[in-house]
Amino acid sequence: MVFLKKIIDFYIASSIHVAFATYAFILLTFTSLNSSYDCDVAYFGFFGTIAAYNVIKYFSVYKLNKHQISKKIHFIFLLSLIALATALYYYFQLEIVAQFVALLALFITLLYGFSFFGWLNSGRNWIGFKVFLVALSWTLVTFLLPVVALEMTITEIVVLQAVQRFILIYALMCIFEIIDLQFDAIGLQTLPQRIGIANTKKLGYFLLLAFIGIDVVIQNEILLLNLFFILVNAGFLYFSNEKRSKYYSSFWVESIPIFWWLAQKLLTYF
Repeated sequence: MVFLKKIIDFYIASSIHVAFATYAFILLTFTSLNSSYDCDVAYFGFFGTIAAYNVIKYFSVYKLNKHQISKKIHFIFLLSLIALATALYYYFQLEIVAQFVALLALFITLLYGFSFFGWLNSGRNWIGFKVFLVALSWTLVTFLLPVVALEMTITEIVVLQAVQRFILIYALMCIFEIIDLQFDAIGLQTLPQRIGIANTKKLGYFLLLAFIGIDVVIQNEILLLNLFFILVNAGFLYFSNEKRSKYYSSFWVESIPIFWWLAQKLLTYF
């Protein structure tokens, strides 16, 4: 059990799990657009997520304590270099417009994770903007990037689906904000710190209802699979609190898009 726990911890800490969540969201996008699979987009999203997340999480640690870094961090650093090289390969397979979207997502990610010029704090320290930046970057990578890579026409339906993806990720981030309340400094002014846990949950419920509402507008009906996983999201939001373990959000909540895509894939066989 101890060995298995170490493997799971490394799997989460190295951002492989969140990369699978990105990959699953991209595959869900292909399905919602009734389009074919594009491996360049999917693999860029997967490997780019590993590289970007690990840079944000560990760059400052490595920079300050590079002579006292554990073997685990060294392995993650090596994995990140491999992921970065692979992401760059798939990046150059994309069309120019798709490359621009990928660069825009990268810029927002760097803006979130790093300070610039000694005076511009990282986006995670901007009051009220942390969740917005995360939701925006995820929407760009998991929805807009597949759209432009497939050279699809930007119709009203596509715009609605993009908004739907944004508000879904924003609702998921409400869970992370509540869980992270035990670690966040008061000065960050995160959602729960500003409006309280109860109101953060209400905001999440409202966004999940809006997701279903957009489903009705697009499909003229409520898709049962989407409704099921929206209820799963709502359940995780309802039971979230600042005393939950790291696995609650970093494993189980991030597993939602993975199980969503797997369920969708299984349904194609029936």
